Amino acid sequence: MKFLAVALSFVSLAAAAALEQRHCAGNNCNRAVTGTRPGLLPLTERSSHCASYLLTTVTPAASTVTVTVDAEDLPTKTKRGVLDGRQVTVTPTAIPDYADNCANAAEYISACSCFGLTGSVTTAPVPTVTVTTTVDYCEDI
Repeated sequence: MKFLAVALSFVSLAAAAALEQRHCAGNNCNRAVTGTRPGLLPLTERSSHCASYLLTTVTPAASTVTVTVDAEDLPTKTKRGVLDGRQVTVTPTAIPDYADNCANAAEYISACSCFGLTGSVTTAPVPTVTVTTTVDYCEDI
């Protein structure tokens, strides 16, 4: 449910960006991000930074697998559950140093849109933690 809300918010941002007129020239932020003057980082590297900045990564809450084994290491029981923890969403916030002419994140994102890039969301695989407990049946005697 949370993932759907996050995904829909990024879809609406992408739609708004597509409808909004882009201003790809005429300010120092755009020149720093998309410019071609000598001395700037290669255009491919700046474009890559933009793509990374516009990527949101969602990591689902971890699940745990508990395995109980007897003294001879034969599995006897497996139980799945969810660890105490929550889904984590990571959105980059650090604007690269070469774009310090950008007053804020919105201006940097606007300059990145001149590459034709839009925000995207990726979901990492569900992390799994395995907990193994050993039962010694001789202790019960």
